[in-house]
Amino acid sequence: MSEDYEKRLYRGCYPTSKQYLGAEKANEYCSCTVKTLSDKFSDEDMDELSKQNEDTQLKAYNFASEFCANSLKLN
Repeated sequence: MSEDYEKRLYRGCYPTSKQYLGAEKANEYCSCTVKTLSDKFSDEDMDELSKQNEDTQLKAYNFASEFCANSLKLN
């Protein structure tokens, strides 16, 4: 995934996560999640997923969210 796409994903993740986790943990969580998604999906993959319904998107992204939450011991 391109650096620009990664930045956009991070900017979408951070504000909400910060409300629940605080600034430091939100940064760690969002950075981890973006990197994990970037390792699996290209920009084109993400564009295609963004056209899907919310449930499909959540299922596609859940592995990264779970992995990062577990590795940072957030749950």
